[in-house]
Amino acid sequence: MKYDYEYISGKMTEFKSTFLIGKTIMNRLLYCISIGKGERCAVFAAAFHGLEYLTAPALISFAEYFSDMTQYHDKIKVYIIPMMNPDGVDIAVNGINPKSAVHRRLVKDLGIMEFSKIWQANAMGVDINHNFNASWKSILNSPSPSKYGGIYPESELETRALTKLLNKIQPELFIAFHSQGKEIYYDFNCMENKRAEATAEAIADKCGYSVAVPTGTAAFGGAKDWYIKEYHKQAFTVELGKGTNPLPVSQLDEMKEDTVKICMTAIDEVLKKGIG
Repeated sequence: MKYDYEYISGKMTEFKSTFLIGKTIMNRLLYCISIGKGERCAVFAAAFHGLEYLTAPALISFAEYFSDMTQYHDKIKVYIIPMMNPDGVDIAVNGINPKSAVHRRLVKDLGIMEFSKIWQANAMGVDINHNFNASWKSILNSPSPSKYGGIYPESELETRALTKLLNKIQPELFIAFHSQGKEIYYDFNCMENKRAEATAEAIADKCGYSVAVPTGTAAFGGAKDWYIKEYHKQAFTVELGKGTNPLPVSQLDEMKEDTVKICMTAIDEVLKKGIG
């Protein structure tokens, strides 16, 4: 089974509350599921990077689980975006399509033909998790399989779609799922919410993950960095699984279980401690 955009698109039809937050340069749709009707709000997003496509079915598993947790639906509204970078996932899973002008430009610009083992960026060669306006700087100067932050912050359709949603609903909790490392990041330039570390520790205790501080290129330009900077609310990056991306499908069941535990623990922490 290929856990690509086609797979995720098919799963989206199973949820009545699916809506669109945008689309990509390749006209792939950015799907979001909403579950619940409470005044409190949380957002979970995955597959920011092409090789990290297993985070998408892992987050779908949480959507399926939470759909049945009706005792929560009056308390909180949850938004779930399983695949933030469908173009990049498609390249990582299925390779280059020579019929696509966008793909042919990538081949010309990068001078390579084999993308499936290295591709983290979107179809423009921009790493969208370095494209958010949070101490933004372009690590590289041109399109690349990873770590090119674009020509300016929020230059990419995917980035703007997420920031638009987060600006609109301003959730109390935001989690971006990546792989790999079994780690949880909660801070950004000492701007993090006062409850963030405790929530991260609660999640770590539940799942056997570690709470860590990102360094180097992982320390800026990401989705959770931007949300912390803008709203000082609880935001986290969670690194599912362990090994080398793309992680083997043999880890998917464990990743699904961990994702459910992580999301539910985070929700419980928000609900029991009140707004703030």
